[in-house]
Amino acid sequence: MTATYVYGLVAAGTDLPDGLVGLGPSGEVRTVEHDGVAAIVGDVPVDRPLGTRDDLLAHEAVVDRVAASTTVLPMRFPAVVEDDQVVDELLVPHRDRFLRALDALDGFVQYSLKGRYVQEVLLQEIVDEEPAVADLQERIRGVSEDASYYDRVKLGEIVARAMEQRRDVDARDILDRIGPFAEQVSSTTPSQPDDVVDAAFLVARDAAEEFEREVEELGGDTHEWLRLRLLGPLAPYDFVPAED
Repeated sequence: MTATYVYGLVAAGTDLPDGLVGLGPSGEVRTVEHDGVAAIVGDVPVDRPLGTRDDLLAHEAVVDRVAASTTVLPMRFPAVVEDDQVVDELLVPHRDRFLRALDALDGFVQYSLKGRYVQEVLLQEIVDEEPAVADLQERIRGVSEDASYYDRVKLGEIVARAMEQRRDVDARDILDRIGPFAEQVSSTTPSQPDDVVDAAFLVARDAAEEFEREVEELGGDTHEWLRLRLLGPLAPYDFVPAED
């Protein structure tokens, strides 16, 4: 038994790339159209819960392949519907909203940028800039963890505060440099102390090469203390317009 899994939406008449493989038993990916909008769909088993890492990777692979050549509206939460209900339950009631969203995203793709400090370089710079760090390191050297507990706590607090201050400045500099090459930027505070930036950029498809070149130049300028990872072009997951 299978149902229909919806990956995203495109304009009616869009030709899907060859070789798409979905997450269902058949692997088939196709479109179902209605009045100007089309759902990208495939089959999915009804007797298996979805949400595994393999499911996510298969979903992203389909949507990002489509996004590489045309505007796609990725589903925020992929929908599973009965085989004969794609039009009546999804496309008909939401047709106008889907078309507005596709129009808003027309000609754009997403790039995601993550940056992480080279930890050894960062810590050495903190030691050089914060005399209290060197003093505390000397005090706890050769002392048991129990005997030096409070000094170790204080050392950790100083280092964490210095890293946070440094990260705020560096993240702002990165976004100030890259942001002008994007239409929109969505940035989140990284969860790990040595992560500097975690941001998504909505970039015009015809400006993608310029954006990639600017990130490459940034990486060259900062390679001694920062490791950058750029993903894209992707579907605009972080820029799907909010529902009315």
